[in-house]
Amino acid sequence: MLRVSFIILLVLLITHLGNSRSFKENSNLISDGIDQISHSSILEVDVKATTVTCEAIYGFLPCTSSVWGEIFMIVVYEFLLCSAEKFVSSGADLFFQMFGTGIFGASLFHVLGTIPQVALVLVTGVTASTDTIEAQAKMGMSLLAGSTIMLLTLIWGSVIAFGSYDLSQPSDSSDVENKRPFSLSGYGVSTDVETYHTSRVMIVSMIPFLILQMAKVLKSSSGRRIVVIVSLIVTLAFLFLYFTYQVFEPWIQSRRLEYLMRKHVQKNLLPSLLTGSGRPDVTIIRDLFHKIDKNNDNHILPNELRALILGIQIEEVGLNEDDYEAMVMKEFDIPGDSPITETEFIKGVSKWINKAQHPANNQGHDKPKFSNSNSKKSTDEQQGLLAQKKESKGTNKSWLNYIKAAFLLILGTAITVLLAQPLMQTLQEFSTAVNIPSFLVSYVVIPLALNYRQTLRAITSARQKTEKAISLTFSEIYNGIFMNNMMGLAIFLALVYIRDLSWDVSAEILVVLLICTAMGLFTCFRTKFPFWTSILAYLLYPLSLLLIYVLTTFFGWS
Repeated sequence: MLRVSFIILLVLLITHLGNSRSFKENSNLISDGIDQISHSSILEVDVKATTVTCEAIYGFLPCTSSVWGEIFMIVVYEFLLCSAEKFVSSGADLFFQMFGTGIFGASLFHVLGTIPQVALVLVTGVTASTDTIEAQAKMGMSLLAGSTIMLLTLIWGSVIAFGSYDLSQPSDSSDVENKRPFSLSGYGVSTDVETYHTSRVMIVSMIPFLILQMAKVLKSSSGRRIVVIVSLIVTLAFLFLYFTYQVFEPWIQSRRLEYLMRKHVQKNLLPSLLTGSGRPDVTIIRDLFHKIDKNNDNHILPNELRALILGIQIEEVGLNEDDYEAMVMKEFDIPGDSPITETEFIKGVSKWINKAQHPANNQGHDKPKFSNSNSKKSTDEQQGLLAQKKESKGTNKSWLNYIKAAFLLILGTAITVLLAQPLMQTLQEFSTAVNIPSFLVSYVVIPLALNYRQTLRAITSARQKTEKAISLTFSEIYNGIFMNNMMGLAIFLALVYIRDLSWDVSAEILVVLLICTAMGLFTCFRTKFPFWTSILAYLLYPLSLLLIYVLTTFFGWS
């Protein structure tokens, strides 16, 4: 991906050398076929016949005045922005794996994940000229609203659509014969109690939006500035409380760490041993046994099994090799160094896979999560994960990993900062050319690049069709929405207050308020979601676009 991104940047640079300026021919020039024009007259005609219609951004990025050229540039910028988001996310994840839970996991890790969104809003707000700053700020707020709505509608609905199973049976059931046929209400997903507690945290992020929406009814500019500063203070206070709470009650960051660990384990080994429905694939496991059994005696030695375990690249997920090896070997229940038969191998690997996907935990549905007893009722799996993480910190904290994580963060941030102004300007020029409001374009286009990888990650996790995987995926979505709302709104309000901008983003704020509140109330009191809820979530996205269009076009909310 690094190489591809550098190639794209190089192509842009080379393209600029021959195409950084666009020219328009004068259609009024008519030749009579008589060659009686002097050389100086020809030069004069040539100068009048051409006009510069665009100027290269930064002096090296290409520009265009045609709609198709603008579409091409948007696609290129989107690809680079997606790459930047990947670099930032990978760097933040690597730091989180090395530091583990604690002050870093409670604060800085959450902030690092919002760098692409924040950088786009901040750079355009700081670098935009006086003539374009208000339009750019409105586009920045639109991309933040669009990212939140996309997470809570399209991505949320996809988790249910790809992760649904027969709700009449446990998610880890292998009883295929008694499964009911598919139905909109009989199939769906279930979550644990911690998931709907996380959705309640998401609802809290709506309070600053509600305060900001009050500016719509105020007529005086001084009253609107007061609303802006109050909303900004409340937003910053919620961020501080959110980070502080996790330091003393680390269940949120523990779940985020678990989600990260499971992602790496799934990437390394589990997909190759699972069926399409997320069950252990006995045929593949049997083939794996015979590949390990070099002498074809239908037995493998424990040391050969240990070689397989150590080949999972467990150091990438932050676990201690000795402890992880012992943990997996226990699943085979082999006395001493006795050979392992094919049946024992299939049974042991299947048992290990099931435990990896359905770890035993204490649900604790009868205890409120927001209390001092929260840390005591953390699941055994989370406690074991944290203990392993602490024991392996010394091994993982290599300077190479620190340098790699820092490099990825700096590179991703630099690309985002570089692309912010040209992307926003190109979107604005494109929307003008096709007569579409620029904030609607930024509402749809930019969140596609920013949420692309998270969408793939969420779908991959949901395809395991387990309660644990679905719960962690939903929790990641809710936490992402909270941070996107708080960080994005804080930067936007700071720009509005410092630069004394005349702003009106009431339509975007109202849409975020309505959909986030409705989905938050819907998800914070239940643990089962039938398949039909995914259809409802999908429909909310075009409904949000329609609502913004109606408010801005027919009611003048812009």
